[in-house]
Amino acid sequence: MISLTVFAALAFQQHGLVFQTTLKSVAVFRDGYGYFVREGQVKLENGWATTNFVPTAIRGTVWVYSTDRNDRIDTVITTQDNKIDFANPADLKGKLSDKIGLNLTVVAHNGQRFDGQLSKLLDDMLLLQTGAAFSAVPYSQIRSVSLVGYPIKVKVDTKDPNKTTTIGIAYLQDGIQWEPSYVLNVTGGKANLELRASMRNTTESLNKSDVLFVVGSPFVANRGIQDMFGLVPASAVATQSADQADKAKNPETQPDRAPAQPPQATISSDEAGELYFYHKPDLSLATNDIAMVSIFQQDVPISPSFEWNADGEEVDYLLNIKNETKQPLTTGPVFVVEDGRAIGQETIKYTPAGDVAEVKLSRGIGVRVEKTEAEQKRGAPVHIGKSDFVPVTLKGDLKITNFRSSAATIKVTKTVRGRLLAQTDGGTVKQTQILSGEVNPINDLEWKVTIAPGESKTISYTFESLMFADRTGTPPVPATPGGN
Repeated sequence: MISLTVFAALAFQQHGLVFQTTLKSVAVFRDGYGYFVREGQVKLENGWATTNFVPTAIRGTVWVYSTDRNDRIDTVITTQDNKIDFANPADLKGKLSDKIGLNLTVVAHNGQRFDGQLSKLLDDMLLLQTGAAFSAVPYSQIRSVSLVGYPIKVKVDTKDPNKTTTIGIAYLQDGIQWEPSYVLNVTGGKANLELRASMRNTTESLNKSDVLFVVGSPFVANRGIQDMFGLVPASAVATQSADQADKAKNPETQPDRAPAQPPQATISSDEAGELYFYHKPDLSLATNDIAMVSIFQQDVPISPSFEWNADGEEVDYLLNIKNETKQPLTTGPVFVVEDGRAIGQETIKYTPAGDVAEVKLSRGIGVRVEKTEAEQKRGAPVHIGKSDFVPVTLKGDLKITNFRSSAATIKVTKTVRGRLLAQTDGGTVKQTQILSGEVNPINDLEWKVTIAPGESKTISYTFESLMFADRTGTPPVPATPGGN
C-alpha cells in the first residue's frame, strides 16, 4: 500500500511539458468581476508547455506571460487532442519518462484505443491503469499518444527551449464582487474606524491568495462576452491538482459554464477614474462562500457638529471624521456605535486621505432655532421688460440657542432670491444662479458658527428683491418666472 506521504509526493511531482497553475492574486472590483493572476512552474520541451487550466475569461483579457523577461510567449493553442510528438516508437520511453501519473490516450496502429493513467514504462511496453485494471501496450504498436486534460499549449520563444521556467495566466473574469461597509466605534469620545469588505465568490476557490479590493471601476468593453479560450468542454480538463479537484466538486466553476454574475454596484463619480487597491494577503475562500473581511482598523479624530438648512426647521447632528488612514475612504455605509449604544447608520462618501468625511446621524437635540424675515424699505418702481417692479429690501434673522452642556458648532445654510446686500458672522455665498425669465438671482448662503453652552447667537442677512408693482397687497407679491 502506498503511504500518504508517497501519494502526496506523486500527486505534486513536476512533470516535463505539463504544468498546473496556482492562483497567486485576484483584484476584486465592486461591480462584479476580478483580475486573476495564476502561475505555475514547468520544464519546457523544445519551447513547449501545456496546462490543464482553462480560464473563463472576458473576451480579449487573457494574457499568458513568462516571468523570465528575456522570454516571450509566441503562441497559445487550445486543443482537444494534445498529442505528444515522437519520431519512432523507440523514442516513446524517453518522451514519457517524466509523465508517470498523467492520464493518456494511446491509439494503436490497428485503431484500438487505450485510456488510463500512465503507471509504468517497461523496456518494450507501457502500462496504463484504469481503476484496478492494467493495459500493456507495446511501443512498436503505438500510432499516437495524447495527454488527457491538458487542452492549452504554450509556445515560448526562449534561448533555452528545455529549461525550467514559470508561466503565468492573467485574465478578467465575472463572478466575484465586494461591497464596503464601516463600523465607527466611539468610546469615551475617541473613535476607531474599521473598513470591512463583504465578498461573494462564484468563480474559483482562493487558497492563501493575495486579494486586492479595488476602489474605482475602469471601463471593460467586452463584459458579458466570454473569451474563446474558455470554450473547451469540461471533459477536456483534467483534475490533477487540488485546485482542479475543487473545480470537479463545484460544477459551477467548470470552464464550459459561465459563472453567475453578482449585481453591479453603483460607483461614486469620484471613484470612476484613478484606482486604489486595498491589500489583504493570504485569504482563503471556497466558491459560493461569502466572507466579511477586515481591511483596516485605525483610530481617527472625530468632532461633532450640527447643520441647519434654514429653509426648513430641523437641525441635523453630524460627526466629522478626519481621514488619517493615508488611503481614501471608499463610498459605503457606516454603522456608528457610541459607548456600546447604536447611534445610527449613514453613508461615508468618497473621502481622500487627509480630508474630512461628514456623517449625518440624527436630529440635533439641545439646539433650538428660530427665523424671521421682515421688510425694511421699498424703492421707486423700475421697468424691466414688459413689467414694473418694486425693489424691496428685506432683513432676515436666524437665532440659534445651545441648550447642550458643551459648545455646538453649527453650519447654517439659507437660500435667498434677490441681490445680497450684507450678512453677518463671516457668511459666504456658496453659489449664485441666474435663471432664464427670473429677475432675481438665487443665492445659496452659508455660515459656520460656534455657540457656547447656554448661549444664543443671531446671524443676519439683508437682500433686495424685485417684486411685481402691478399686484396689490402689502407687501407686494415677489416676482416669479412667468409672472404677469
